[in-house]
Amino acid sequence: MFRVNVLYGHPRNPDEFERYYFEKHVPLAMKIPGLKGLTAGQAVALTPGARAPYHRVASLYFENQQAAQSALGSPEGQATTADLANFASGGVTVFADEEQVALPVTLPATIH
Repeated sequence: MFRVNVLYGHPRNPDEFERYYFEKHVPLAMKIPGLKGLTAGQAVALTPGARAPYHRVASLYFENQQAAQSALGSPEGQATTADLANFASGGVTVFADEEQVALPVTLPATIH
């Protein structure tokens, strides 16, 4: 499975970020053709009292790299990417990898 990872920096207004993310951005991303799954989680520091390096982390799953490139180049993929400027005030880091799973993971059916 090919995974596109999105690391969201700490936004200026976390509550507004969360509202926009789940009401507008996730529904937009769910329209990307060829998307096999989407996970999202709020980052938490493992060191007590420390701040996590990111606010939220999301992963978009595709069959392979070619499918991801095609999907992200589609009108729906381009609209999702362009939408980042509307709410990601803390910046965004995006990278991809060929995910290798050592133990099966059961993903929840819905986000939020």
